[in-house]
Amino acid sequence: MVNLSLRLRSLLIATLALIVFVPVTVFTLSQAYTSSLEQAKYSELKLMNLAMISVFEIDADIVQMPDMLYDEQLNLPDSGYLGVIALDNEVVWQSASAVTEITKQILPPAPAVGDEAFVRALQLTERETRFFAYSFTAEFDNGSQYVPVTFYVFNDRTAFLEERDTFLWSVWQYLGVLAISLLVFLMIGMNTLLRPVRLLIDEIRRTSTGTQERLTEHYPPEFTPLKLSINQLLSGEAEQRERYKNSLGDLAHSLKTPLAVVMGTKALPASAQEPLQQIDTLIQRQLKRAASGAGTWQQGVPVTPVIKQLISALNKVYRDKSLHLQVSGDDGLFYGDKTDLMEILGNLLDNACKAAHKRVDITVKQLPRHTELHINDDGPGIPARQVERILNRGQRLDAYTEGQGIGMAVVTDLLTAYEGKLTISRASLGGASIKLTFPAPLKQV
Repeated sequence: MVNLSLRLRSLLIATLALIVFVPVTVFTLSQAYTSSLEQAKYSELKLMNLAMISVFEIDADIVQMPDMLYDEQLNLPDSGYLGVIALDNEVVWQSASAVTEITKQILPPAPAVGDEAFVRALQLTERETRFFAYSFTAEFDNGSQYVPVTFYVFNDRTAFLEERDTFLWSVWQYLGVLAISLLVFLMIGMNTLLRPVRLLIDEIRRTSTGTQERLTEHYPPEFTPLKLSINQLLSGEAEQRERYKNSLGDLAHSLKTPLAVVMGTKALPASAQEPLQQIDTLIQRQLKRAASGAGTWQQGVPVTPVIKQLISALNKVYRDKSLHLQVSGDDGLFYGDKTDLMEILGNLLDNACKAAHKRVDITVKQLPRHTELHINDDGPGIPARQVERILNRGQRLDAYTEGQGIGMAVVTDLLTAYEGKLTISRASLGGASIKLTFPAPLKQV
C-alpha cells in the first residue's frame, strides 16, 4: 500500500469529493431549474389558452374568432407560439402565427371535457423542432346541442433549451471556480493545520542529530503531552547513558588495578599469564561494546576524513610495503562515536594492509537509508571456511592467516552495537572485498 502524506491524502479526498459534488450539484440545479421553467411555461400556455377560450364563439357549427387576439405572440407569424381549435377532431381554426397548415393527424389526443393536458416535448412538424403543448377541452352550445371544443397552444422549445443551456454553462463555470478556490483554501488550511506537526518533526530531527537537547517550541494543547513525553524520554535516555558511562568507568578502575597487581606478581605461574591477559582483553572489549551504540541521537560523523586520517597513519606503518591506499566516493556519515568508527575502520584497514600486496581501495557511498563502505585489497583473500567464522559473533579466532585479523572480534561487537552489517566476498583486485553498512537514524530515512 502506498504511504501518502496527510496533506496529499486530504487533497485527494477533497478532490474526489468535489469531483462527485460538482456534477451532482449541477444535475440537481439543472433538474430544479428545468422544472421551474417548465412550470412557468405551463402557466404561460394555460393563460394563453384561457384567453382563446374567452373570445371563442360558435353559432350553428360556425366558429367565430377575432382577427387579432389579445396575446400578440399568436398574431405574429413564426413567433414560436401557435394556437389551434379543434371541433369534432377537426381543425377549425389556427392562429395567424402559424406558417404551415395544422392537421388533426399531428395534434395530440384531446383531453376529456373539463380536463387539461400538458406535453413537454411534442413532435408537431416533420422538422426536429419539438414543442410544448397545452390543451383544454370545453363544451359550447351551438344552438342545438353542446359540443366539445379542444383548444391547443403550442410553443417552440428552442428558446427554452437555449435559456437552460446558458444557465447550466454559468453553473459549471461558477462551481468550477468555487471548486478550485476550495482546493486552494484547503491547501492553505492544511499547511496551517500541519505547521505544528512539521515544527515537531523538525525539532525531533534536530534533537536526533545532536543539534539540540530538548523540544523547546510552543505547540497547541493537543501536542503538549507528546512534547512532555518526548522530553522525558530524552532526559531519561541521557541520564541512563550517563549512569552507564559512570558505572563502566568505575568498573574499569575497580577491575584494572587488582588485575594489574595480580599480573605483576613475580611468583605468578607462567601458565596463569595467558588466562589473565585474556581476562584483561575480555574486560576491555566488553566495556568498549557497552559504551558504544549510543549514536542514534548524535550528529553524523563524516567517514571519509576518518579514513584519510587512518590512511596517513597506515602509510607510515607499512612504509616498507610501498602500499597504494586510496579512498573515493562520498563523505558518508556514521551516526555514532568517532572513536568507535576509528576502531572499526582501523582494524579492517590494518587487516587489509597486512593482506595486500600493493593496493587497497576504499569506496564510500552515502545512500538514503544507510552509509556503505567497500574495502578491497589485492591480497590472497579470506578462505571461504573462515568467512563464516568471522561473521559469527560468537567466534574470537583470527580470520586471516599469518596473524592477520586480530581486531575482528572487536569490529563484530561494535557493528552489532550500531546495528551495522559486514559481508565478505572476493574483490575484483583478487583479494578480499569487505562491505560495511551503517544504518542512518529513522529520521534520515
